[in-house]
Amino acid sequence: MQRYQEPWIDLKKLREEKRWLQKETAHKLGFSDGYVSAVESGKRGFSKKMIARVIAVFNVDFKDFYQ
Repeated sequence: MQRYQEPWIDLKKLREEKRWLQKETAHKLGFSDGYVSAVESGKRGFSKKMIARVIAVFNVDFKDFYQ
């Protein structure tokens, strides 16, 4: 199974800092909890849409996402 390169932004860490469950995070991002789980575990990469949603929902800067 292919693993994607780890993103500079750790979605799981961001989620845990907010004390959100995966299901809650998925709802806020507009994705399935399965997709969020796959991204957190590195089984799937971030889509452009997810990057935009993570930046908006978690109030992170785009440049921080791609350091």
